[in-house]
Amino acid sequence: MAYGIKKLIVEFNSERLTHFGGVYLFHLFLKNIGLRKFLALNIHFIQRNNHYTISEMILSLMYPIILGIGRIEITALLGNNGVFKTLTGLKSFPKPTTLRRFLLRGSENLFPEFVSLHHRLRKYFLDLTAPNKKLLFDLDSTIYTVWGNQEGALKGYNPKNKGRKSYHPLFCFEYYSGQSMFGTLRKGNAHTSAGSKDLLKDLLAKYSYKDYQMRFRGDSGFYDKEIIALLSQNKIGFAIVADMTGSLKNKVGGLEYKSIDNIYSFAETRYQPLSWPKEYRYCIVRRKLPLEDPEQTVLFVIENFSYSAIVTNLEMTPENVWKFYSGRVQCERNIRSLKEDYYLANIPTKYFKANEFYLEILLFSYDLIKWFQRLCLPLDWQSKTLQTLRNEILLMPGSFVKHGNKHILRFPKNSPQQKVFLEAKSKAEKLKDLKNEFKRTKVF
Repeated sequence: MAYGIKKLIVEFNSERLTHFGGVYLFHLFLKNIGLRKFLALNIHFIQRNNHYTISEMILSLMYPIILGIGRIEITALLGNNGVFKTLTGLKSFPKPTTLRRFLLRGSENLFPEFVSLHHRLRKYFLDLTAPNKKLLFDLDSTIYTVWGNQEGALKGYNPKNKGRKSYHPLFCFEYYSGQSMFGTLRKGNAHTSAGSKDLLKDLLAKYSYKDYQMRFRGDSGFYDKEIIALLSQNKIGFAIVADMTGSLKNKVGGLEYKSIDNIYSFAETRYQPLSWPKEYRYCIVRRKLPLEDPEQTVLFVIENFSYSAIVTNLEMTPENVWKFYSGRVQCERNIRSLKEDYYLANIPTKYFKANEFYLEILLFSYDLIKWFQRLCLPLDWQSKTLQTLRNEILLMPGSFVKHGNKHILRFPKNSPQQKVFLEAKSKAEKLKDLKNEFKRTKVF
């Protein structure tokens, strides 16, 4: 019978091992697109304590998010990892108190500059990852409960934790690239569409219908005449779930439906809601419900059929409009990823504006991971979650050694993702510096 080692000496004295060996690959991506230099050149903010630069502070907030360190209090783990700091070029790591103070001080003047810079990068990378100029925007909001006394956390619609205070952020994602287009923190009692029109107007000022072919999807929370008018004026195809008002309910029963199977059938009609300036096309979806347990939903139900309506200007059959709208489920997955992989609900401070600034840094981290996946990783890795990337690549254990003038990062022999890692490293090394590209392409 085989026995294990009987006597083993355990020592904690190695200075060249790290749990975060794979993060070098992501650092190489950031280095070769010139992100750190780009942040330094484009963000101007005077700090009382200049021990850390602005770019170092932003990276110090980003890396914990990306590596799965969900709370600022635990970021000291990275500060105690010398190899991590060597691989990422951070000489030291700010303390949690320093990071919180940075968020609070920067929330007034630095935050608008950072949002502007984020938009510039979105446009630049979107043109790289969506070269056909076809964009599909999905707009949605979410609720996350706040378990403290944070500013702006108010009681509102919160089905999972009724009566609890919450925030109600709003997000817009581009479907094909997966990147965010904007995100904003809102108080817990905000209506679903609150602020969405102004945010969409700002978005469309950057993406003209003369340069891009754009479409839009939204649920019933964005069924608003002003939003629909804005989309129509900018020649954007849209599909938005409509409220089943009394007059619309009266229409659906007398329509002629075309069945596609034993469950779904479709029809269409023209309808002008009260106080709306014009009529629009409505695609009606009728779903047969089980006899023994009719589904009681927000949909309109008549004689064991549920009805829902989608207002649209797309030249598609009602069935295809419904299929097109159903693809919006990816937006819900993106928001779930923000909650589960990026720890969206972990509020770092008690101040609303500081938390708003942190949300933008979190979205910036999310977009950088999306751009990294699109530009560096193989096709079958571009839709993987951040948690998978962490487990398979970013948290690969490694050792850092130096032989003469050579710095060597060693990973375990026969690592399962060796081929993926080396392919991504090769692609990252070929990326161009952002500063030179912005000069050439004249990004606004």
